[in-house]
Amino acid sequence: MNQAEPLNERDRARLLAAICMGAFLSHFTAGVVNVSLPRFMSLFDASLSSVQWITTGYLLALAVLLPIMGKLGDRYGQGRIHNAGYMLFTISSAAAALSPDLTILLTMRVAQAAGAAMFQATNMALVVRYAPPNRKGKALGAVSSAVALGAMTGPVAGGFIADGLGWQWLFFSHVPFAAAATWLAYRYVPARPTESVKSSLNAVGGGLMAAVICAFIFVIASGQTLGWTSGAIVAALLAGSLALIVLVLREKRHPHPFLPLEALRQRIVSVGLLASVGSFALANTMLAVMPFFLMGYAGRSSAEAGLMMLAYPAMLALFGPAAGRLSDRIGARAPMLFGFGAMAVGTAFLALFLASMPVGWLAVGMGLTGLGMGLIAAPNNSFILRHAPAQQSGATGGLIALSRNAGLVIGSALGLGMIGAGASAEMLPPNAIRGALAFAAAIGVGCGLLLLGVRTKRAEPERGGRESSRRVS
Repeated sequence: MNQAEPLNERDRARLLAAICMGAFLSHFTAGVVNVSLPRFMSLFDASLSSVQWITTGYLLALAVLLPIMGKLGDRYGQGRIHNAGYMLFTISSAAAALSPDLTILLTMRVAQAAGAAMFQATNMALVVRYAPPNRKGKALGAVSSAVALGAMTGPVAGGFIADGLGWQWLFFSHVPFAAAATWLAYRYVPARPTESVKSSLNAVGGGLMAAVICAFIFVIASGQTLGWTSGAIVAALLAGSLALIVLVLREKRHPHPFLPLEALRQRIVSVGLLASVGSFALANTMLAVMPFFLMGYAGRSSAEAGLMMLAYPAMLALFGPAAGRLSDRIGARAPMLFGFGAMAVGTAFLALFLASMPVGWLAVGMGLTGLGMGLIAAPNNSFILRHAPAQQSGATGGLIALSRNAGLVIGSALGLGMIGAGASAEMLPPNAIRGALAFAAAIGVGCGLLLLGVRTKRAEPERGGRESSRRVS
C-alpha cells in the first residue's frame, strides 16, 4: 500500500468523525427494531420466526457482503468504496421507512446492508492509513465505541420512537444524520485510490464464502423453528460444510485467494477474530431476549424497556475510549481478559436473579456487560490490525467487520431461538430467557480461556514515527 498523503490535525479529526458516524449508524439501524419486534408481530400479523428477519436478514446480508467489499476496497480504493456506501445507505434507509409490507421492508433492509457493508469493510483500513502511529489505538477506540454504541443504543432509541412516533420513524429518524454523514465523508474522506491490487477478484472464492455464511446462519436462525433434524436444516448444514471444505482447499492453491490467508495464518489474528465473534454474540444474545422479558413478564412499555437497557451503552461509552488509550500503553490482552470476565459476570448475574429481584436491579447486570464490551472492542481491533500484513489491511478490516456482524447475527438467532420460536410476544417463561443468558455467560468464559493461551505484543512509537513491539505476558 502506498504511504498515505499526510492530513493536518483538523482534517484527520473530521475524517475520523465521518467514519465514526457511519460506524454508529450501520449498527444503530441493526438494533433499532429489536425492542419493537413484538410490535411488528402484531403489525404485520406475522410470527416471531418471520419478523426476526428484519434484524437477522440485515445482519446476514452484511456478513455475506463484507468480505467482498473489503476486496473491492483493496482493489479500487477504500475511500471510494466507503463513500459510495454512505450514499446507498442513506437512500435505502428512507425507502425502508416507506415500505408498505413486510416483504418490501425486508428487501430495503438488504439494500441498507449493502451500503453498510461498503463502509464497514473499509473504515478500519482508512483509520490505520491516516492516523499517526502513536494514536492508532485511540482512533480505533473511537470507531469501536461508535460501532458498539450504535448496536446497543439502537434498541434503547427504538423503544421511545416506536411508542411515540410509529414504526416508520425507526428508519426515518436517522436519515438526516445519514445524509450529514454522507456529505462529511465526501468532503473529508479521501477517495483517491491506494495502490490497487490489480488481480482477479476471485469471484468463485467470494461465492463459496457467501454460501458458507448463508448456510450456517440459516441453520442457527431456523433450527428451532424447522426442527434441528428437519430436511432443510440437515441439507443446509451439509451444503455449508461442503462449501467450506472446497473454499479452504481452493484458497490454498489460488494465486489470489479471496481470504487474507497471510493474516489468518497468524494465531493472534485468528484468536482476535474469534474473540470479536464471541463478544458480540454474547452481547446481542442479551439484547435480543431482555426486551421480551421486560415487555412481557415485567409488563413494561417499549420506552420503559429501552430506558432500562440504557445501562449497557452508558457503561460502554464510559470505558470504551479509555480502553483504546490503555491498549496503546500496555497492550490488548489485559483489558480484553477483564472485559470478558465482566461480560460473563454480568450475564450470569442476570441469569441467576432475573425474576427474583426488582426490575431496576437488572441494570447492574446489563451495565457490567457494557463495561466488559468497552474493555474489549477497541483493544481487540488494534490487537488484530497490528499483526496483520499492511497490504491486506482492507481485507483484514473486512474480516473484522464480518466477525463483528457474525457475532451479532449469531447472538440474535441464538437468543430468539432459545426463548422459543412459537412463544407469545406478550409472555415468555423466565426460565427460557434465563437459559439464553446462561449460554451467553458461557461464551464469555470460553473466550476468556481462549485468550489466556495467547501472548500478545504492544506497539510503541519510536523516533521517526515507526512502530516497535515488545512482548508482554
